[in-house]
Amino acid sequence: MSPATIVAVLFAVGAVSLAFRVAPITVLPAARLPASVRRLLDHAAPAAIAAMVGTGIAGGAAVSDLGPRLPVLLGAAVAAVVAWRRRSLVLPVAAGLAVSVALVTL
Repeated sequence: MSPATIVAVLFAVGAVSLAFRVAPITVLPAARLPASVRRLLDHAAPAAIAAMVGTGIAGGAAVSDLGPRLPVLLGAAVAAVVAWRRRSLVLPVAAGLAVSVALVTL
């Protein structure tokens, strides 16, 4: 494939992806949804972020042993405990990052 074809395919896929994400919002606004569905939508963003973070922490099949993942797993555990206790965003991120960096550098 030529570079121009690859770029054209990437733009086409991006446009289709954008259309799939924007269409439900524009065709069916949240005001027309039942209350139970609107309550569920409040949890969609945190669930999506948790899925991405979980996948990043798990590492997939690329890493077969626990050793390389241990600093990230312990950092995530510390961040979870701090988030649960402090109900903040900055402190858990800072604590988890500090633990992960400290374990990697040791």
